[in-house]
Amino acid sequence: MNTYAPALIFICIAAVLLAGCTSPSSTPVVEVTPTIPPTTPLPAVPVDDQTCTIDSDCVPAQCCHPTGCVRQAAKPDCTAALCTMSCEGPLDCGAGSCGCTNGRCSVIQAQPTTPSLITKTSVTLTASPQRYSPIMSSTPGIGITVDANGFDAARSRFAWNATYGKFYSWGPVNYTVDEIGNTAINHGEKLYWSFTEQPASTIEPVIITVTATDTTTGRLLGSSNIVLQWDGNNAVMLRDTR
Repeated sequence: MNTYAPALIFICIAAVLLAGCTSPSSTPVVEVTPTIPPTTPLPAVPVDDQTCTIDSDCVPAQCCHPTGCVRQAAKPDCTAALCTMSCEGPLDCGAGSCGCTNGRCSVIQAQPTTPSLITKTSVTLTASPQRYSPIMSSTPGIGITVDANGFDAARSRFAWNATYGKFYSWGPVNYTVDEIGNTAINHGEKLYWSFTEQPASTIEPVIITVTATDTTTGRLLGSSNIVLQWDGNNAVMLRDTR
């Protein structure tokens, strides 16, 4: 027998064992942290661009994902705007709408579509003075205040209607009397009613109706009337509130 054979076999076995114990060197993993560019805050809306009288005076302040509301005269030119389909701002995807609150255009947050509890709601009207004539200089008309019972007036739509005469707004925004018309839409802010011409007949009373609805569901929240009786040809008296 060849004396070198056992030694050769031993060397081969050792080589196989050593080869199995070795492993290729691993490449170190370098973690890369993504860099997020800082966001540029949108400029604040000037106060002069927010003045309003009714909801229709107000529009979104920006073309894409607006964050506020401005009056119609200050609306941006969006003819060349390209916006993404994501819902980001307080007005996107039905999250809110533009409206006139206390004389300023603002975002009106939408109410939940399914209220957790339906409570009894109603509308109460208060009118002053009890007798009014356009020749009176102390007031621009009969001031009508709305009380919302059981619901949030700022998140509701109030529809005003008068069978004769017109509604006017007057308040601390600019202290000027602004004519609205015989119908109006707002969030329950105080309005004034007056007339400039004598009616063709003083037999029929003037009926003022204010109806409140939920802006999201359209649910009727309440309605109330004021009945004005003619006192001669140039004055009215408060006859009833119901």
